Amino acid sequence: MLTKISFANFFVEPRTFKLLEELESGEHGAGDPSCSYGLANANDDTFTHWNGTIVGPPNTVFDGRIYFLNITCGANYPQQAPVA
Repeated sequence: MLTKISFANFFVEPRTFKLLEELESGEHGAGDPSCSYGLANANDDTFTHWNGTIVGPPNTVFDGRIYFLNITCGANYPQQAPVA
């Protein structure tokens, strides 16, 4: 009997490809409009240092507040979560 092997579980997308995809998504405003993110320095070829902004949801104690984040995507991203 032949067994079908899926290589999808063995392929790991290179870190920079994943981060470039995330950057393009952020630049085009994909996702929640109350959150935005991008590179801290446009010349950061390593895609390591990011800035993020979150606007507090309406009708909550966070309404009217803006939160700024400094995000670091380490060498093991996406297997390891970024640090804020």
